Amino acid sequence: MAEHIHNVAEELPLSDPVHSGVNALDDLADSSRDIAGLITHLTAAAVFAARTERCGRAPEADITRRTVTQLAHTVGALGHTMADLGEAVVHAGALNQLAASPRSTQRNQDIESTRAQLRARIDSARARLHKSGARLHQAANRLVAPPAPTSSPRVNATTPATPPGAAPSRTR
Repeated sequence: MAEHIHNVAEELPLSDPVHSGVNALDDLADSSRDIAGLITHLTAAAVFAARTERCGRAPEADITRRTVTQLAHTVGALGHTMADLGEAVVHAGALNQLAASPRSTQRNQDIESTRAQLRARIDSARARLHKSGARLHQAANRLVAPPAPTSSPRVNATTPATPPGAAPSRTR
């Protein structure tokens, strides 16, 4: 899932100059659908995990609770990404309108300003997606990592100490 989030980030419109509000709107519509799909998928996964959670303090229940929490945090971050894309749509719409206005120095300045704002929203959305994907990937690694040993083995009266011996022979 983390890789999918990173892929969506890479598919966002590039931050180089946006020439057409219409093209940006097309790209933003695709990206918004992808992110909405991720939000739906992750929310459903969190709900499913929460419903299957066992009560108590068993390690499985703790892992499930942590999984639900991580999924919920990721959905929240994706919601912020959608807000960034919503603002980007506003700027792409403004570019579309500006393209139809009569040529002037003011129009050129407005186009450049709007392009800069559009780039900033897209860059912010991309950064949020990368951060969310990385956080989800790290959380997944922690959830599946084997537990650390609670204590190191010690030699005591019931465990005989074996003296270091010669290495086994490699001859056949």
